[in-house]
Amino acid sequence: MENFNVHRNFYPKSKELRAEFESHFKNAKSTDAKRFVWDFWYDEDQYHLIRTPAFYYFSKKSYQNFHSHLVQWGRENLGCHDISPPWLSYYVDGCFQNLHSDVPHGPWAFVYSLTPNKKEFRGGETLILKNQTLNYWSKFMDQKDHEFGSFVDRIPSRMNELVVFDPRFPHGVTEVKGTRDPLKSRLVIHGWFVNPRPYVVGGLSTTQVQKSLQPQFEQLNSILSEIDLMNGTLSCRLQIRPTGSVQSYTLISNSVLSVIGNESDQKYLQKELKTLFSKTEFPKTKTASVITIPLIFK
Repeated sequence: MENFNVHRNFYPKSKELRAEFESHFKNAKSTDAKRFVWDFWYDEDQYHLIRTPAFYYFSKKSYQNFHSHLVQWGRENLGCHDISPPWLSYYVDGCFQNLHSDVPHGPWAFVYSLTPNKKEFRGGETLILKNQTLNYWSKFMDQKDHEFGSFVDRIPSRMNELVVFDPRFPHGVTEVKGTRDPLKSRLVIHGWFVNPRPYVVGGLSTTQVQKSLQPQFEQLNSILSEIDLMNGTLSCRLQIRPTGSVQSYTLISNSVLSVIGNESDQKYLQKELKTLFSKTEFPKTKTASVITIPLIFK
């Protein structure tokens, strides 16, 4: 994963969350308390949307089931142990977010969509600047024409899809046009993955893992001294045999970039990390282990 990734059919109980939202809007004359919790976030030229804390909007059981599913996914795939308190937001005609970045909320941001696939509006895509736009002159080709799609990625809001992206990249939401009905709006849960640290499953304890990795982290300083300044987050997964040797190394998420755009340094770092962690020796245990290791470069 680089600046974003899309995960379809993310949550098995997505219809329950959607049904709960609909139940509060199906009767336009209802005085259901959940109809009065919304904040119209209006910041001229920057943010126009209607939002509420997701934790307070859904029933406790429905929200907690979703929260646990999302947090567990983040631990296994990003090495982030929690999420920030997420917002539930809907976008009707005229709503948008202009380009912005989210540093320093968390190393990864997420947008989970509860938007019906049969849309009655235009727009509402998650908008992310492409890496080549941010490094425009290094790869400038004056013989080519460039239009909007050349500079940005546009990700449609689809039911039960999770979009995870690097929040350092300028991003936003294209203006929604065509409906003022909340039931037909762009509806999303969004926030940030936070608290990165090694996540361990199996025979090894977290203490054992941290002790075994300490020499590798010290060697990492030597590797970094050989390359230009890097910035971003990289997560890798180690499969550990009961004997303590590394069975496999997998790069599972990566937003690390050379500050000066040196792609060879980025490749060098990935290669050296694989070599470094693949030769790590852990204590012997009765069962195999899986470790997700997040590394933050600043």
